[in-house]
Amino acid sequence: MTSEAKVRRGCVYLVNVDPDPYSGLGKRRPVLVVQNDLGNSEADTTIVVALSSIVPARLYPFHVGLPAEILGKPGIIMCEQVRTVSLDRIDPRPLGECPSDVMERVADALGRSLGLAEGLSSGRRPSARRENENS
Repeated sequence: MTSEAKVRRGCVYLVNVDPDPYSGLGKRRPVLVVQNDLGNSEADTTIVVALSSIVPARLYPFHVGLPAEILGKPGIIMCEQVRTVSLDRIDPRPLGECPSDVMERVADALGRSLGLAEGLSSGRRPSARRENENS
């Protein structure tokens, strides 16, 4: 990706996940950009979360359903898999853009995954916290 080309929050891109970006093998995976657009406009890196077309039988609180129209089949946004990547590793052509309601769920799931959601900073579920407070 050239330094002039920038990514946008909420868009899905392919990223080269090969440990050596110059190896030529270039294993590419879809990711969702979650960094804010101010950071995206100023930095040579961005923050992304991984996507998967393998939908587990049970979704975790840090998973968000990926609408089928984004990648052509249903999938999940795995908000526990956060990564900072160089823009040089990202194909500048977006594959799609997540609707605002999906991005709201992503924000909630990121908060849970990172312990930023109320009641989860200790790693306990809110119900366990309330039970302890009532004791």
